[in-house]
Amino acid sequence: MHHRLHPGFLAKYALGEELGSGGFGFVVSAHERRTGIERAVKFIFRHKVPAHAWVRDIEEGPIPMEIYVLKNVRHPGIIGYVDSYQDESFFYLVMELHGTQWSSPLETEAFPGGVPHSPALSQTSEDSYTSSIDSPIEEYPTRVFTRRTSCDLFECIERHHNFEESLAKDIFRQIIECVAHLDSFGICHRDIKDENIVIDDRYKVKLIDFGSAVILPRHYGQNKPCLFNKFYGTISFASPEILMRQMYRAEPAEIWSLGVLLYTILFGEVPFHDPQMAISGRFAQPKIKVSSKCLHLVSCMLERSPDKRPSIHQILTHPWFRD
Repeated sequence: MHHRLHPGFLAKYALGEELGSGGFGFVVSAHERRTGIERAVKFIFRHKVPAHAWVRDIEEGPIPMEIYVLKNVRHPGIIGYVDSYQDESFFYLVMELHGTQWSSPLETEAFPGGVPHSPALSQTSEDSYTSSIDSPIEEYPTRVFTRRTSCDLFECIERHHNFEESLAKDIFRQIIECVAHLDSFGICHRDIKDENIVIDDRYKVKLIDFGSAVILPRHYGQNKPCLFNKFYGTISFASPEILMRQMYRAEPAEIWSLGVLLYTILFGEVPFHDPQMAISGRFAQPKIKVSSKCLHLVSCMLERSPDKRPSIHQILTHPWFRD
């Protein structure tokens, strides 16, 4: 049974290639009919939005956190919000399309009337979000989707193997400035990883996929500590306290994920080969030589104790960024 798209959306956009999919939805390219500008459209299954991921918008009422964050927070390092729609089955999040295709084109397949089964965008410590698309969409009675290669930082690292330290610093500074901006709104992304960052051939990056984001109580003027017991990110970027299934604070857990990301950008591999290694806090000694200030920052962010990790603003003022 096919799902008929929102008429207002169809009047404005023509669907293109499939860009990715996961358990909560799928992403397709689209062109604005009037201007020809290409956009990314994320179709979010309404019935799969978890209870914790709803927030009330003044204009639209209850909407997924991901749409709320992009609609209300603008920054050069955050993928740009363009438009949103909803119907009885989906929320449609229309975003800017950013990035360069870093990997070789995938073998093209045709998918009449729907979208393909694709690798998950994210996984949790409890569930795999790999999922078939059980409610295919169509623009007209028949529709063929093809799969585009990825524009994310993961593929960029795969292409380069590792970056020169100066370029790694420029890339990471952009990410840190973006996370600091989110922090000023009391927002934690909670799934920072190389696959959730798109990057173009000028090495300009943008953070995507805010489906796991949370607005902390301090945003509302409350000073009470906020602890979480569920993890919605990716295991290889999870902090020791999360891996040990302890209650955790979102901010220091995010710093750990950023430390894993910095290590990966610098050395082309993850710092921990398994969860036990991450719990111990002992990362693999890098084979590539970097400056002592750089290695100091990595070590600080990958501090086993969350209380000893630097804040996002301390990272911004670290001596490595002043060189």
